[in-house]
Amino acid sequence: MKRRDFIKGVSAAACAAAILPATGSLMTGCTRPVTSDRPNSHGWDFDEIVDRGGTWSIKYGRVSEGQIPLWIADMDFRTAPAVSSALKERLNRDVFGYTSIPDEFYQSIIRWEQEMHGWQVDREWVAYCPGVITSINQAYLTLTEPGDSIVVMPPVYNLFRMFAERLGRRVIDNPLLFDGQRYRMDFDGLERILSQTDVKVLVLCNPHNPVGIVWDPDALRRIASLCRQKGVTVISDEIHADLTLPGYQHIPFCSVSEDAAAVGLVFASPTKSFNLAGLSMTAYCVIPNKELREPYLKHLRDLKLDEAPIPSLVATIAAYTEGAPWLRSLREYLQDNIREVIDSFSNNDLAIKAITPQASFLIWLDCRAMGLSQDELMKFFSEKAGLLLSNGAMYGQGGEGFVRVNIGCPRKIVREALERILLSIKP
Repeated sequence: MKRRDFIKGVSAAACAAAILPATGSLMTGCTRPVTSDRPNSHGWDFDEIVDRGGTWSIKYGRVSEGQIPLWIADMDFRTAPAVSSALKERLNRDVFGYTSIPDEFYQSIIRWEQEMHGWQVDREWVAYCPGVITSINQAYLTLTEPGDSIVVMPPVYNLFRMFAERLGRRVIDNPLLFDGQRYRMDFDGLERILSQTDVKVLVLCNPHNPVGIVWDPDALRRIASLCRQKGVTVISDEIHADLTLPGYQHIPFCSVSEDAAAVGLVFASPTKSFNLAGLSMTAYCVIPNKELREPYLKHLRDLKLDEAPIPSLVATIAAYTEGAPWLRSLREYLQDNIREVIDSFSNNDLAIKAITPQASFLIWLDCRAMGLSQDELMKFFSEKAGLLLSNGAMYGQGGEGFVRVNIGCPRKIVREALERILLSIKP
């Protein structure tokens, strides 16, 4: 199939469905065997090309004709059958009256945190909250006043900064340190900031988006110790926790020490791991410290934000009680997609280096050796390669020269994207 003929005449919303022809050239120079494109032993077919047309998809709604959308953190897989079945069963009852939050919701979260992440959570620490970012914004309002300082660690998820600034807070950067291979926290910089500035909150991305780091216990303990000494509260966004890849273990922030439990608020959700982004009211918080928990939950109650929609409750309970086998298979599939990307770039001597993620379906690409401005870089991918990727610059300091690519899609789409880059960058 010639690249110029690819998906000719196909609408952007259905472009992924056209990525079905053989793509033997995609693994040129790669020594790994090509994996089989068929359902696994459980019958979950992550290779299925799911038609997103007619679903009001943001991901596909913003692409030009012929582009492959690999930007927003939204996977192109059907959600876990256990979740879909539970939602269908509940909807089929045709009863949607005022609904309380059942104890099963809390117990499913407690079991999940224990079994998946080794964290023993008390029932009183857990509460429903309306989406991770929405809830973090509410924490800004509870814990800070206009003009107060909030620390972030760029390059990092851009909405931390965007909403803090919209709410009139001052955002201070403590950029991650990068040696060309790995990222690490700048503790000297953080200690300097906390000593010289009246900081109220530090936002931790754990695991980190977009660089894919699973923070180790020592780093988390050190943050907790510094923040407790300085009277700083830590908001830990752990929405990607369940997608920690094989060989790594997510560590919940508040679990690492007494200091962390004293200063931390953890926000999490099944939305990333079970592809439920359209159910954005599906989230919860875990706050061990009563002095932090009670004012925050009062704030949610005062704004009537403590009431969960029926689909959110059903989806969370189903995901956390029956979804683990599906999730394990998904993570293995994502790991293979990541290897395809890493091998392709490392074996083809391209001026692009992929930073191997330890969690999630997002890969941070170092494109600085291409020698392009950020605008030129984004045009290269969107116009020449026909890919819609996330602009690294929007993640703050350290993001220039980088892009973020979403490989949470069938392998044929990943291979087509790699072939497009290869054909576009080589003379």
